[in-house]
Amino acid sequence: MEPEFPTCDDRPVWDLWLSVYRLPAVTVADELHLFDAIAARPGDAAELAQQTGCSERGLAILLPFLAALGFLVQRDGCFHVSDTTRQFLLHDSPFYWGALLARVGAKLPQHKSLINLLKGAGSEGSAYSGERRPVEAWESGQLKPEMARGIATFMHSHSLPASLGLARNADFSGVRRLLDVGGGSGCFSISLARRYPDLHCTVMDLPAMCEVAQEYIAAAKMEARVDTRAADMFRDDWPHGYDAVFFSNVFHDWSFETCAELAARTHGILPKGGRICLHEMLLNDDGAGPLAAAAFSVAMLHGTQGQQFTFAQLRELLEGAGFTEVSALSTYGYYSLVSGIRP
Repeated sequence: MEPEFPTCDDRPVWDLWLSVYRLPAVTVADELHLFDAIAARPGDAAELAQQTGCSERGLAILLPFLAALGFLVQRDGCFHVSDTTRQFLLHDSPFYWGALLARVGAKLPQHKSLINLLKGAGSEGSAYSGERRPVEAWESGQLKPEMARGIATFMHSHSLPASLGLARNADFSGVRRLLDVGGGSGCFSISLARRYPDLHCTVMDLPAMCEVAQEYIAAAKMEARVDTRAADMFRDDWPHGYDAVFFSNVFHDWSFETCAELAARTHGILPKGGRICLHEMLLNDDGAGPLAAAAFSVAMLHGTQGQQFTFAQLRELLEGAGFTEVSALSTYGYYSLVSGIRP
């Protein structure tokens, strides 16, 4: 049975889930004396990494999040402490709150994980300590069935409402065959195929994930319109014959260099006039907000090799791969669809 469209969007639930990163971001900055360092010498992520010995990638994600929380301000690309931080989070302030915040925040697993990431110790001590992170399975092309099922369940829960919003608010009327790369449970392909009777979708993912996706497709009774293609998107050839290639929450898992490779591979299989479609939660132009996207970027720091993007960053990636007419459309909740055309 086709699910009904939600009567409200899911932003409050996203806010609840991502709130787990707020306190640890501040207690980590406090423990590493980042606020004191920035107060003494403001700078960008690269300058502050050199100054503090912290990971540049980690700071490039953490500092905008702290700005979105109101503890830093960004001027001309440099981060400065806000008045709130100057009053309450510098160690030499008579109103210093850090000792109190640390009593709770420093005990959270996200605090230890973030400390390790900023110190260049990887995800040791994180929620994935002692087990393989999903991104490592995707990178190796080796995904076990039990992990595939867990990832599909997790992703489906927060992707289904967004897939319905995408199908309702974005225009796929000119698309006849769509390749859904890293499509997970297949919910986006299912929702789009239901919305557009002439559209046929293929979920391309690792073999174990395709097996799980086939169960979701069968449950939706969409086998005639949605199929799967088992492939490693980094090592295997991509199928041709599609006039659109779709990625949801895929680019944010990877470095800029890897995303450029994915964009180039997409360009290589599309015909003239074909479309690339990126479904992502976008950051503001300065990266310091909206708060949910900045927090989601911190989640990516913990579990992937990537981060959330600004529209400008994705446009640069797509134009670098040869796409034109790059545009962005808000689709549902915090999500947007960034599209480009192969000329």
